[in-house]
Amino acid sequence: MSSSLVVSSSVSQAAARLRAWAGRRVVLDGGGVALLMAVYGLVWVLLYALTTLSPPVDNVEQLVWLRSMEWGYFKHPPLPTWILGAVATVFDATPELTYLLGALATLASLALYWHLLRGLRGARYATLGLLAAMGITLYCGRIYYYNHNVLLMLWVALAAWLSWRLAVRPSLGTWALLGLVAGLGMLTKYQFVLALAVVGLWWLRLQGWRQAVHRNGALLAALVAALVFAPHLYWLVSHEWMPLAYAKSSALGHDLRGTQRLLHGLQFALDWLLNRSLPAWLVLGGAWWWARRQPAAAVQAGAEAGVPVLLARQFLLLWGVVPLVLMLLMAWLGGSKLHLHWGTAFMLWTVPAVMECVGARAPWSALRTVRAAWLVFALVQALVMAQAWMASPKGVRGYKADHTDFFPSERVAASIDRQAQALLDGPVDVISGPQELASVIAVRLPSKPRVLVDGRLEFSPWIRSEELPGLRVIEVFYASSSLPPGAYQAEGHVAWRPWKDLASK
Repeated sequence: MSSSLVVSSSVSQAAARLRAWAGRRVVLDGGGVALLMAVYGLVWVLLYALTTLSPPVDNVEQLVWLRSMEWGYFKHPPLPTWILGAVATVFDATPELTYLLGALATLASLALYWHLLRGLRGARYATLGLLAAMGITLYCGRIYYYNHNVLLMLWVALAAWLSWRLAVRPSLGTWALLGLVAGLGMLTKYQFVLALAVVGLWWLRLQGWRQAVHRNGALLAALVAALVFAPHLYWLVSHEWMPLAYAKSSALGHDLRGTQRLLHGLQFALDWLLNRSLPAWLVLGGAWWWARRQPAAAVQAGAEAGVPVLLARQFLLLWGVVPLVLMLLMAWLGGSKLHLHWGTAFMLWTVPAVMECVGARAPWSALRTVRAAWLVFALVQALVMAQAWMASPKGVRGYKADHTDFFPSERVAASIDRQAQALLDGPVDVISGPQELASVIAVRLPSKPRVLVDGRLEFSPWIRSEELPGLRVIEVFYASSSLPPGAYQAEGHVAWRPWKDLASK
């Protein structure tokens, strides 16, 4: 054999090994997902930690509620606060701790999502679906949020994973775990009923009434969920269904009429599909476009060995379509006002649903598609990050450093602390006022005062009425031009006055 043939053969073998190595690297395994989640979370959390003037109001709300471990709070069920309280027994309860918990919940949900997709459709499909979902702005743009929607996303991901296991390995143990997750989901946010609706439809698809394991398992899951939720249900009854009253006043009771219902639902759907999910479609579309320009390559099977293709497709469509449809029906039939962030727990499942709708027309499991997806993913992440930086308070187009219209800066808190200590002969013990304003100021004061939410004790179980006369209490509010009697101007549009002066009038 000539030397040129030997060299050519060696080069071909080396190129083949290089392509195989590159193929293994772009298709994620468990270790690759863990590394990607760590880098993704670290970069985005640091970006917001360095550019925001104030923690998200939802994070601060949890720090306020942390003052008293209750079976419920005036807005929501208690589980996010309990988890923060448990972690706070080891670490200081700071805004940074809420950033960490929020990021961990989001990243764990994305990892579960990838794991399920890999079992349904293979590693290449799962890698592509994960890269697309990581571009959804509710995740990268709110990764440092710790609230009920973020924790709910984790329970929904677990419910989806367990419900698929019921299809391939049905057991009473899995049903019991699903019941536990359902109870925890309802202790997080009542919106988990949308996931329960999907599980119910999946039970019907599996013809659960025909198999004893599914008949008895569904009853077992309902019993476990009821036992987990029962103490909160008792709290609801004894507190006059307070969170439901809040939901009615803020969303469910708006009673939109006529074309308002249609237009509001349409706005919600467009925001879900064409605004917050737009980066995901850019990743999928860009990878598809680039893959079509490359030479044909081998495509993996549509599903892992032993997984029925049609059943897997129906499963992904249920989780990706039903929650959005049910929320739209709330607006169109019930006249409810849908908050745009309500899609947090379910939006990532829209990605595989769209991939399934496109189906075999797109080479989702081709190696060339996954390679292209990484390039588009990096570009999209850079663009979204640049937009986040420019819109941040410290960015090029962001607010000035003394902006105080909704997120009071440290200067506002320092001004109130200085004035109040001089007038009250000591640090502030309690701040009364709108929860958003009072809470953000409270976490910035050195004395870490408790918050009397909207001046209402029933909203603030961490304060007893009999102790108020002996505490230094102030009320904070927004003031424009003229101040009411006894009030003092802080920075910007924020003002305050002693509670005793207000109570004496």
